[in-house]
Amino acid sequence: MGAFYDEIPESLIPWIKKSSGSLRRHCQQQEQSTSLPKARYDCFTIDSPTAVWYVDMTGSGNETISHMREPGNGRLTILFNAFEGPPRILRLYGHATIHPRDTPQFNALLPPDDPRRLPGARAVVWMEVERVGTSCGYSVPFFEFVGERPRLKDYFTPFEHLPSPSPSLSSFPLTPTPKLQSYWALKNSESVDGLPGLEAAGYPPNEGAIRKARKGVSVAYGAEAVRERERKGWSEHRVGVAVVLGLVVGWCAGQGGHEWVREEVSALVRQVARAVGSPVA
Repeated sequence: MGAFYDEIPESLIPWIKKSSGSLRRHCQQQEQSTSLPKARYDCFTIDSPTAVWYVDMTGSGNETISHMREPGNGRLTILFNAFEGPPRILRLYGHATIHPRDTPQFNALLPPDDPRRLPGARAVVWMEVERVGTSCGYSVPFFEFVGERPRLKDYFTPFEHLPSPSPSLSSFPLTPTPKLQSYWALKNSESVDGLPGLEAAGYPPNEGAIRKARKGVSVAYGAEAVRERERKGWSEHRVGVAVVLGLVVGWCAGQGGHEWVREEVSALVRQVARAVGSPVA
């Protein structure tokens, strides 16, 4: 049923090229993993039996880029499913390198007249294939492929200052436009777990821009920054509780009432202080 290979078998190359969809799976070093569906857009290329690459399009996230840039990481798995015909699952395992737009490697793989150079293209993900695995795919359901969604390409066409709906390849800019760079800075500067994202987006992210783009997301400014804010917030909370409790104790002590009332209030104050970790305790 299943088999492993050191490179992509020649017999499977036509099937991979025909596949209408795939998943990219990558792991952070702490073993958090992410799977991302990718459309075909005819942007996946088999360079050799041990090397593949695909065009990474601009979107609201950039998890693959972040995990490929993480020091000591770079692991990537690309998964293909057979949604029609005989069942099959195929995985390409390896390590990947990011070639951002406007770099010599990117322009060599995607010159301006290449039809795969689509509006919003932000990088080429180059993967050295180290292992290939196939499995039965008996439980993969049938799906009918109707066509690509044009929404992503249509959305980023104005960002490139190109005419819509069919941009002229001869007018495609080599360098990202300021509008596209602004989008990257807003959305692509880091991953959801606080890793640096697209290099051109800058890191650490602009706090105001990220707050606007990811309102309510706790990791908006990077994981370490969030933890630091939580520590500061908790310290300020403890100081506030200590001040309030101190005022209560002082007020009770100054009333000259029954001794047992003061003792009961003082005991209650100490219990609350211990619960919140206040120095009053």
